[in-house]
Amino acid sequence: MNFFKKNKFLLTSIMVVVAIVALDMLTKVLAENYLEGTVKIIGNWMTLHFITNGGASFSFLDGTVGSNVVFFVVTLLGLPLMVAVLYFSRKSHWFGRLGMVFMIGGTIGNAIDRAFLGDGFFNGRVRDFISVKGFAIFNVADIFLVCGVIMFIFALAFLDKDALFAKKDKKDE
Repeated sequence: MNFFKKNKFLLTSIMVVVAIVALDMLTKVLAENYLEGTVKIIGNWMTLHFITNGGASFSFLDGTVGSNVVFFVVTLLGLPLMVAVLYFSRKSHWFGRLGMVFMIGGTIGNAIDRAFLGDGFFNGRVRDFISVKGFAIFNVADIFLVCGVIMFIFALAFLDKDALFAKKDKKDE
């Protein structure tokens, strides 16, 4: 029992990451296997439409020669870096830590697709199915990635004790 009490932060983070990856994989499998054509969610503005995307979020670099190598290197370096930032920010504001957990979960979700959905290891594509007209087509992992980045930056700017725009105590001046 003492182990769980001492490692509550770590265990909670792992459970949230596992939940994000599971939700992402479930929605991708459902979209790939059952989504036929285009399903309107909010008129023509938001629809469900299954595609595979060889690029990054919002189809950035899709079809670019060598982009899979770039994504592999970014994931290979970025994921351990995000885990380290999360570990060393244990005393930071919970909002920023949760944002980092969201980024880790989203990164793993899309990395699984890239690693196993293609014509070679990490030469694959990502399954996307949520479309916003004139903007992008994305998946659950992308939602967690983007929200995580916003939450982490917001915490760095406003919520952490040493935030960029933190309220200064009078005794600090």
